[in-house]
Amino acid sequence: MAVIGASKKVLKMNNSIICICAAVITEDGIIIRGHRHSDCIESILRRKKKVSKTPEAQGFITSDNRFVNRVEGRKLQDAAGIHSKSVDGYMGSTLYSEDLY
Repeated sequence: MAVIGASKKVLKMNNSIICICAAVITEDGIIIRGHRHSDCIESILRRKKKVSKTPEAQGFITSDNRFVNRVEGRKLQDAAGIHSKSVDGYMGSTLYSEDLY
């Protein structure tokens, strides 16, 4: 998979890997980053691509430049001691872009 806008810089909080932005995978395996998942989907559609139909197509890019699904993303945020930025807090065991900022 190729990550659009990938960087080699690794950001850590308390020496923990954290989620830094939303990401969505296209049908042909390209990962598109964005502020929110809807931004990623809009970018995919503008590129005349299709969003992958797999349940794991929406996730996050981590501070070590990996794509993780919503459940793994939530686990990383918990392990780093990061609280949700959403006024409603975390919802279940999954991470949403609203939890990041």
